[in-house]
Amino acid sequence: MKKIIFIGTSSGFPSRYRASSSFILSADDKLYQFDAGEGFSGSALRNRIKYNNIEKIFISHLHPDHITGIFLELQMMYLDGRKKPLDIYVPREALDGLQKAMDLFYLFKEKFPFCYRFKPLKPNPAFRAQSFSLYVYPNLHLEDNGIFIRKKRKPNKMQSYGYMININGKRILYSGDVSNENDLIDHLGNVHTLIVDGFHIDFQSLVEMTTARKVKRLVLTHLEDKLFDNPRKLFKIAEKAGVRKLIIAYDGLILRI
Repeated sequence: MKKIIFIGTSSGFPSRYRASSSFILSADDKLYQFDAGEGFSGSALRNRIKYNNIEKIFISHLHPDHITGIFLELQMMYLDGRKKPLDIYVPREALDGLQKAMDLFYLFKEKFPFCYRFKPLKPNPAFRAQSFSLYVYPNLHLEDNGIFIRKKRKPNKMQSYGYMININGKRILYSGDVSNENDLIDHLGNVHTLIVDGFHIDFQSLVEMTTARKVKRLVLTHLEDKLFDNPRKLFKIAEKAGVRKLIIAYDGLILRI
C-alpha cells in the first residue's frame, strides 16, 4: 500500500505537541523522507517508523524547522547500527556547511557504520523509483533575504524548492515553504493532492486558486498552534469556495494514495 505519513506538521514557531516539518512516503515497501524538522526522531519513534528503512531524504530548504532534525536522526541511525547507505538530497548551497556541521557535532563520517552522502538536488526528474518519479521546482520563499545578503556579501543562494510526486497515476504537490500562494500558480495543473504550507499563504486566495484548478484534496500543514487548535474558520472558507476535501495535517496522519 502506498501512503504518506506525517511526522511533523508545526510551523516555524515551535508547537507544544507537534514536531517541525516532515513526512514519509511509503512505496514499494520502502520509505522516502521529505524534510527533517526539529523533533523528527522522537515523532518517528512515536509513529513506529522503521527509520533504518528510509531509503532517501529530500530537503526543501535550509530553515531550521525543515532540516535541523537531520543531525539527531543520523545519530539515531548510527547508534542503532544501520548498515544501508543513505542519500540525503539538499539544495546545493548546503553541501559544504552540512558536512562541517556534522564534524562540529562530533558525528564524524569516518566513524559511521554506514555511508551517508549529502547530494545536490538535480534537474528533473530529481529522482525516479520503481513506482514514482519526483520533480523539483524552485520557489521564492527565501527571496526576501536578498537585499541583506547582497549588502553583507553573504554566500547564501536562497535556494528553496517544492516537490511534485507522480505516483499511482496521481500528481501530489508538496509546496515546501513558499513566499505566498502565488508560488504555486504554475504547478497546480492536474494535481490530485496539494500538501501546502499553511503559514505563509492567504488561505482565501489559496482555496480560490485550488478550486479553479480542480485540486481534489487540499492538505494544510505547517500551521501554528492557534490555527491548528481551532480550524473552524478555515473549514468555513473552504466550504464556501467549493473545496472538495480539506484536511488539517497532524503528526501521525496517514494519507492513502
